[in-house]
Amino acid sequence: MFKKVLMAALLAGSFGFAGCASDGGSAGGAAAASGEGAADVFGKPIFLRGEISDPEWAPLPELLVKKVGDNVWKATAELKVDYAPYKFKFADSAWTPGTNMGYASDSAPGVYEWGGNPIILNPNSKFEEVKVTPPADGKYDFYLEKQGDKLITYVKEAE
Repeated sequence: MFKKVLMAALLAGSFGFAGCASDGGSAGGAAAASGEGAADVFGKPIFLRGEISDPEWAPLPELLVKKVGDNVWKATAELKVDYAPYKFKFADSAWTPGTNMGYASDSAPGVYEWGGNPIILNPNSKFEEVKVTPPADGKYDFYLEKQGDKLITYVKEAE
């Protein structure tokens, strides 16, 4: 009897894990997000990820970057001054090397000063989050731009 109960519990547990993805989202979330409106950067849908989403760092469809110009993409997020500074990166849904964009070492410490110079990004970053503090509560556009062989980011108030 004990063996049957144990086997049933193990089977039930394995079915529960089958629907989970390693990035904390559901297994179908990234596939659904890569559909209409998706902007492929380096051949993959890229998301604005960080402390600006709920749950934090999740690849949410509403934070999928959209192409807005030649080699320019953006995502828009709601920010509150009381929760600042916000940490963020651009990445695909699996944090794949080559699409995991945090600040580059020549942009250390990776703090975007409002209205200042863009932050140079490293597409193979690990823990180098960019930080930004908004001047007021509101919606903000987070830009990802390719300039020659460099990737940069900057933030502006949404129009």
